Amino acid sequence: MATSSLQKTFALFGELWRYTAPRGDWRVRGRIAAAFSALVASRGSNIITPLMYGAAVDIVNQDAGFSLKMLLLVIAGYALSRLGQQVFSEAKQYLFAAVAQRAVRGAAIRCFEYLHQLSLQFHLDRQTGGLTRAIDRGAKGIEFLLTIVFFEVLPLFVEVVLVSIIMWFMFGGFYAAVTFGTVMAYCFFTVRVTEWRIKFRREMNNADEKAATRAVDSLLNYETVKYFNAEAVETDRYDEAMKRYEIMAVRSRTSLSVVNIGQGSIIAIGLMLMMGMAGLHIQEGKLTVGDFVAVNTYLLQLYMPLNFLGWVYRELRQALVDMERMFGLLEEDVDVWDRPGAPDIAIEGGAISFEDVHFSYGDRPILQGVSFTVPQGRRVAVVGPSGSGKTTISRLLFRFYDPQQGTVRIDGQNLTKVTQGSVRAAIGMVPQDTVMFNATIGYNIGYGRHGASQEDIETASRMAAIDGFIANLPKHYDTMVGERGLKLSGGEKQRVAIARAILKRPSIFLFDEATSALDSRTEKEIQASLNEVSKARTTLVIAHRLSTIIDADEILVLSEGRVVERGRHGDLLALNGLYKQMWDRQSKGFADGDQDSGGEVVPLPKTQPAE
Repeated sequence: MATSSLQKTFALFGELWRYTAPRGDWRVRGRIAAAFSALVASRGSNIITPLMYGAAVDIVNQDAGFSLKMLLLVIAGYALSRLGQQVFSEAKQYLFAAVAQRAVRGAAIRCFEYLHQLSLQFHLDRQTGGLTRAIDRGAKGIEFLLTIVFFEVLPLFVEVVLVSIIMWFMFGGFYAAVTFGTVMAYCFFTVRVTEWRIKFRREMNNADEKAATRAVDSLLNYETVKYFNAEAVETDRYDEAMKRYEIMAVRSRTSLSVVNIGQGSIIAIGLMLMMGMAGLHIQEGKLTVGDFVAVNTYLLQLYMPLNFLGWVYRELRQALVDMERMFGLLEEDVDVWDRPGAPDIAIEGGAISFEDVHFSYGDRPILQGVSFTVPQGRRVAVVGPSGSGKTTISRLLFRFYDPQQGTVRIDGQNLTKVTQGSVRAAIGMVPQDTVMFNATIGYNIGYGRHGASQEDIETASRMAAIDGFIANLPKHYDTMVGERGLKLSGGEKQRVAIARAILKRPSIFLFDEATSALDSRTEKEIQASLNEVSKARTTLVIAHRLSTIIDADEILVLSEGRVVERGRHGDLLALNGLYKQMWDRQSKGFADGDQDSGGEVVPLPKTQPAE
């Protein structure tokens, strides 16, 4: 177990080194070398300081004979050594600051990029609050390791060795042994007790992450909380999580007292031995008062940084845990991936075909042998009861998932053998549930094609029938839409999604309940716009309102993952099957007074009997 933990630690440092000193980037590596040189110079200056201080005391005390010139030289050397320590220390920080921040940035960007490569299932299962907190702590852990450990902890132990050597040669083996032994005892005690305490810190962080997850989840569902008058319930859930955090935080803090008392005892014993022996040797004439001062200064110089060693070690362990969690995200399996050397898809007309496609979410089968084609430039609609697999078809076409059996093709090309990016670039998607960025409405529409001009954005808005709404806003296209677009109604958000898809200028249109949140009057307007922009383009429509797809070239009726009926609207009505039942059910709903936002009854279109 210990070997495995050590291997994992070395693996984490190896991963960190890749971001700190990228292979072939000699500019960064040169900066690291310069920072280490400044570190060595800083520690060298630090070691000289006590010797200069002791020599000055001896001159003043006239043990070595008083000489003003010599005193001034020693004082100047003392001042320069202290100044040198400060200058080289700041130079070290200056040289390494850019390296550390670039490493943090590189690791965070890699993690962020990888999260976008993970499957839709991962993002459906994730807890956003906990995930963002894990990435944030991982980035801070990297910064801590680079700026504190590499340039504070390791140099401290180097200084312990150098000071022990100096004291051996200048004052004798006893002083070197006590100095080295005290520091090692201090470190051993700190590590062992901190290991015992780490479980409290880990439980505290778990409680903190859980509380953050509950808070974010509750705030993201603000409207739902209001709908069900559940403010008190959410407060109690958050209080429950914070109560757990409170207990763990108190345990973590009180256990710190054990560390502080033990560390203080070890340092006190070391100082007592050193000072007692130095006083005895002064009385015997083996040491001068200046030597006594130098020994005391060395001890204080070493022991003062040791005061934060327990904190450093604890934070080091926690940083490693946080980094492991962050880099662990990079080990999540990518369910949908591009084959090495996969080409971009070559769109000629945009014909779509599903060939005996099977797909399951875990043990739950969704599609069971679905086959159909959407010829170039034609419009095909998919309808069926909830849970029949309609949305799964759109996700397979967009390569959010790959089929477990069967093939999905565009223009005869197997989608699993071409790049995901090229497939998605060819498809204009209007989803059922539109989630927007917390930015301006102009930005959200312009997201359909990066670099689009304002004129292009306004044209797309006009075609999506949202230009009038935007014109009435005080800031027009610069109006903020709020988190996830909460400042807009469902219909307004769907029109933004339609405008985005129009702006994209795709070869294939995919409408997944594209007008489900619109009133009947607006639906007619937008349906006309959708028909216009998708004219002569391959279009797949997933619909709930049958009135929107009666003019489709073919309608597929799904039930329990299978295509049970297919044909044009009139043909399907003549079959008197599932489609006819759905049509009659929706027709009855309108006949009973299903109204649009304007208050008038809008009947479904009259249809011609099948030929």
